[in-house]
Amino acid sequence: MSTENRPSDEAESLSRIPLFKRLTPEELQQLAQEVDQVKFGVDEIIFNEQDKGDALYVVESGSVRIWVLDEDVKPVTLAELKPGEFFGELAVLDRGPRSTNATAIVETMLHRLSSDDFQEFLMKHPDIAIDVICEIGARMRQTNVLVSQRATRNINVEMEEKLTIGQRIADRVASFGGSWTFIIIYVSSLVAWMAFNTFVLVHYGRGENGAQFDPYPYILLNLMLSMTAALQAPIIMMSQNRAAEKDRLAAEQDFKVNLKSELMLEELMRKSQGREAQIGQLINLVRDVSARPGSQ
Repeated sequence: MSTENRPSDEAESLSRIPLFKRLTPEELQQLAQEVDQVKFGVDEIIFNEQDKGDALYVVESGSVRIWVLDEDVKPVTLAELKPGEFFGELAVLDRGPRSTNATAIVETMLHRLSSDDFQEFLMKHPDIAIDVICEIGARMRQTNVLVSQRATRNINVEMEEKLTIGQRIADRVASFGGSWTFIIIYVSSLVAWMAFNTFVLVHYGRGENGAQFDPYPYILLNLMLSMTAALQAPIIMMSQNRAAEKDRLAAEQDFKVNLKSELMLEELMRKSQGREAQIGQLINLVRDVSARPGSQ
């Protein structure tokens, strides 16, 4: 094969991408002249949310993470793209700002096709426009799954992780003090104390009260009961205050979850309507091109 007819390295690279698999060698060569190769290092930002959508990207090698920040300013990964997959088509089609962030996970090589060249490319190749429509539909399904499976914070787990030793002891004391086990043990101990001093020790030792160490009216027992109540009350209050704080946080979290669900549903409906309009435009484009004389 002569050097003139031999495809360029860029054209050969494009031929291995599924999006361009229907193109002829001549069309690949023409597309290679319009496509730029760009390289990004590890964790390097490709574009940010709200940036101008001026190009479509196709992954040649490496990996790209598509992500957004939620209302808690925590990153949420929407997709991790591998070689052969494309991204950035939404902003290119509707001429709006970027709706997500894109970051190279590893050292990555991308094909970059400008917005005007991409739309002209779709005009010339309606069959590839169908592939783009299918990909947009698949990503809409993926977004729906992500919304339905999006986990919220577990207040119980978060508070459990932040517990101090004193708070753990207070919870255990409050839990034990409010149980039938504690009541039975406590009542049994009181009865045993009084019976031991009243009926057993009175027969031992000398004197009227025998060997009783706490005769009636059980002053030592009353002192111990008072001390138990004095210590138990603030410990139980500590546990109740923490329970009230947990209830407050749970109520606040419920409000945030409901609000987030409403906002996400509104955003999802807005994006769905926008993508439906884009799909409709692509379908009309395919029909117009197919209806032209000489088209197959």
